[in-house]
Amino acid sequence: MADLKTYDIFDISPLRDFIMSHGQKQSFRRKECLVAQGAPVTKIGLVTSGAFSFSRSDYKGDHQILSLALTGEFVGAYVSANPNNRSYYDVTALCGSEVALIDLDDFTGYMDRELGIEYRLDFTKAIAVGFLLRAISYRCDSPEERYLELLNRLPGINKMISMTAIASYLGVTRETFSRMRRKLCLTPTSKTSRN
Repeated sequence: MADLKTYDIFDISPLRDFIMSHGQKQSFRRKECLVAQGAPVTKIGLVTSGAFSFSRSDYKGDHQILSLALTGEFVGAYVSANPNNRSYYDVTALCGSEVALIDLDDFTGYMDRELGIEYRLDFTKAIAVGFLLRAISYRCDSPEERYLELLNRLPGINKMISMTAIASYLGVTRETFSRMRRKLCLTPTSKTSRN
């Protein structure tokens, strides 16, 4: 649900307002799971502080970060197309974080009742497009380009989550990420020269 570049073209303010006014605040410690892979999806939330990863193990058993949700972004496993509405991935806090959580049924009921089924379909489509854009970027952009885009979107990300988590998100090893970061910092025109 994170990495929604479509936030700019889809008005999510009614959903943010609804969660903030009806949700319950809950704190999460680093590495604490909000939703586990295979678990029923019952909640959706809005990150009020901190960061979460959407991750699962790959074929070698290595943990891979697929997406991120940071302050002001939705967190949960809203798009679970399997018949039992179970999560395809883990959603885990990357640092001490706080979320306003609401029951998924209340959230979807609000959309259907107050905003209309078309809005709910557009919201689902926005999430799907966000993940599609992330997949395209992962296959077509260099790790450096993805890192610069991440820094542009979230300038304080290096102070918020570990370098290991950022490397996993970029799809590179920590060592490769360290070399890449040093190289980008040496380039005077780089947006990361201040980091």
